[in-house]
Amino acid sequence: MSYELRAEQSLGKNLRRMFRQQIDAALAVAKGADEPNDTRVHAMRKHLKKARAVLQLARKKIGKAFRREDRRLRDVGRLMTEIRDAEVRLQTMRQLEDATHHHYLSYQKIERLLALELENFLVAFGDWGNSAIPMLERACDEAGQWPIDDYRSKHLRRAVQRSYKSGRRALAAAKAKPSAGKFHELRKQVKLLGYQLRILRPLNHVVVGSVSGELTDLGHLLGRVHDLTFLADRLRQERSEKHWGKQDDELLAVIENSEAELQRDGMEMAERFFAKRPSEFDGLVHEWFDNSRHAKSASVAEALIAT
Repeated sequence: MSYELRAEQSLGKNLRRMFRQQIDAALAVAKGADEPNDTRVHAMRKHLKKARAVLQLARKKIGKAFRREDRRLRDVGRLMTEIRDAEVRLQTMRQLEDATHHHYLSYQKIERLLALELENFLVAFGDWGNSAIPMLERACDEAGQWPIDDYRSKHLRRAVQRSYKSGRRALAAAKAKPSAGKFHELRKQVKLLGYQLRILRPLNHVVVGSVSGELTDLGHLLGRVHDLTFLADRLRQERSEKHWGKQDDELLAVIENSEAELQRDGMEMAERFFAKRPSEFDGLVHEWFDNSRHAKSASVAEALIAT
């Protein structure tokens, strides 16, 4: 897998390779050279998130370059924010209709409204690729200058531990004062850590893969919460319009109830995952590296990783 550590490369070369591969894939989408399974915007944003997850792992070693590169990739993502937001609202509406097995007139009316909004945003911001290309090319070029030749497993462990700590802080903030923004931040941290653990899977495909899978499931659940919240907020804007009716109120109630239920489930799952103290989680990651280093198989053990 391209988004994993490779034993034949040093850790520094691994990080540079994975970052550049994600940027190259994003460039292919921006240039229209790749036909993704999902929308171009969704594919692009996924590549950007994976690249930024690698960037976080290199953060302490590349110094000031981190802020520059992270800002650049964030700005690329913002070029298509309106389109992606509109896509999410429409997709969520359609999924909700399928899940409830209802085909009320209200559902159809809202779906038409959201589809029209998406069409308008595609027209208004459809040239995002042309703006993204030079920014992505610059990011790919500058990655070649990262001072990470002496990157070691201790640097990687500390970076993953920082991500775990950030996830715990985001969870604590969401518990203390629940809000859409706090849940969104928790989701971001969960996805970041999930991508980073995916990179570590060669250390132990079964164990690390299982932990990574837990985060994938949690991220999906928090994503459902985010999408429903997003759709509900948009529908509340329509409440004052003359066409708003009783069925619209019923639809909004279904969304809000589903949102609350998934929010509770997400919090429970997040609390289970982040129950370990950061030092305990670091000990777990250290064990993965240690076991890999002393494994009888030479597939990963020798190169992955001198401390």
